[in-house]
Amino acid sequence: MMLLQEGKLKKRGVRGQAMVEFMAVVVVVFFFLFFLMSLSFVIILSEYVEYATFMAARTYKSGFSGEPRQEGNAKLVFDKYFERVQGIVRNPQVEFKRADPNNEQTAGVIVRYDMDLFYFPPLFMADGALPPSRIGLTSETHLGRDPSFGEVCDPSGNSFFVNFLNQNGVQDTGNLAEQMDDNGC
Repeated sequence: MMLLQEGKLKKRGVRGQAMVEFMAVVVVVFFFLFFLMSLSFVIILSEYVEYATFMAARTYKSGFSGEPRQEGNAKLVFDKYFERVQGIVRNPQVEFKRADPNNEQTAGVIVRYDMDLFYFPPLFMADGALPPSRIGLTSETHLGRDPSFGEVCDPSGNSFFVNFLNQNGVQDTGNLAEQMDDNGC
């Protein structure tokens, strides 16, 4: 199927074949390149949210005031970290929960959030639909919760250490709870 024209061999019907092959290879290469870049963003940003969750749990652990105040301070710390990645990481839901409902030392912070693995322009999505590449992730840190000053120095005699001794079956024959409470009450 070759023709001889002016001393050169030419193939018939193969004009532009190299361009088509090049475009096919470029599309596949760019797909993998964008996939790896998107995956890298997801990994790096999820580590950042993990750190923000840890810092919130650390703040929650501190025994400043009562539990509502500790939760509020922890939420403020998380929000301060989160504002740097807002728009890329979406819909954060911060929850304060105990792994064991009967043990305050398992208290911690759980954050659920969404990220897009790929960015699809709006023309590829139905109106109001979530992108098909949106994934939900969870970050969780449990450091416990220290008793607040008010809980330790409860004047009603129902202090943290009295409850601690009762939960662990220790009989307070003397003033053991008062000695444990000795933190400036």
